[in-house]
Amino acid sequence: MANELTEILLEIWSEFLEVLPYFLFGVFLEAYIRTKGWHVKIRKSLTKYGYAAIPVATILGLFSPLCACGVLPLTISLILGGLPLAPAMSILVSAPLISPAGYLLAVKNVGVDWANAEVVAGIFMGIYAGLATHFFERRGFDIRNYFRKELPAGDFHDHDYPEEALRCDCSNMFSKRVHKKTGSPFLVFLARMAEGGWKVGKYVALGIVIAVLVKQYMPAEWIGDLLSSTNPVTLTGLALGIVPLHLNQITATTIIFGMSDVVSVSRAAGMVLLVGGPVTALPVMAVFLTFFKPRVFLLYLSICLSGTLFVAYVYQLLGG
Repeated sequence: MANELTEILLEIWSEFLEVLPYFLFGVFLEAYIRTKGWHVKIRKSLTKYGYAAIPVATILGLFSPLCACGVLPLTISLILGGLPLAPAMSILVSAPLISPAGYLLAVKNVGVDWANAEVVAGIFMGIYAGLATHFFERRGFDIRNYFRKELPAGDFHDHDYPEEALRCDCSNMFSKRVHKKTGSPFLVFLARMAEGGWKVGKYVALGIVIAVLVKQYMPAEWIGDLLSSTNPVTLTGLALGIVPLHLNQITATTIIFGMSDVVSVSRAAGMVLLVGGPVTALPVMAVFLTFFKPRVFLLYLSICLSGTLFVAYVYQLLGG
């Protein structure tokens, strides 16, 4: 038993060392973007352009270091500030799919082709989400009253904002405390790297642990039948099956990387994991249902599932 545990721990450590350079550079890049405030500048301009903001919102989502859980309160604040639902949907769908750190780790875990396909899928999903929402709005699908209840006025950044689930805790962030105490841009940058390292690192660790344990204890033929499939029924079942899972973009690429030396992951099944998992994470679904009316939630879920399957089939066809 002790030998088996040692073997597992050594395998986990070996896998982590392999992705470490990509992890560190990705965290560095996200910290730099946050320090420069590029994503904040784009975000502030969104409400000026109405429905024309769909492509801008998509690009913001792709560059944002926020995960699905983090981008939802941001999007709600933008809606309350006047942003139409269509570009808001673009952010909600594109943000979980890729980020600077996520891209670099995808390059290491699944290769440049898969990483680039993730970026293209993120762009498509963001544009598709925005246009689909706009299409239904223009044809009488009444989603003008988005929320289940009237949300309190005020700034989400205020420590006493009444809606606790939306209240931003950024004032307690490590980098904010460092800025308040030192005012040093360099130390603030290092603090943001530390924050990003924790945020990204826990998903890397989770993905590695899952992959190592699955390889160790689950028969390869069970995984192979699922992940090597191109059958539409199997892929649809896989897309539906991962809805309850909190499959972050980084965890998804790490799991596929871990599985690739055990089974041959099909392009379609891999893309279902890389796209469908992050956009339908259970915590996001729960918060979404808490604040948005059911028909808005069903529109979001339908867009996520249909877009995921479309991207998966196209990527499979392109691979011959």
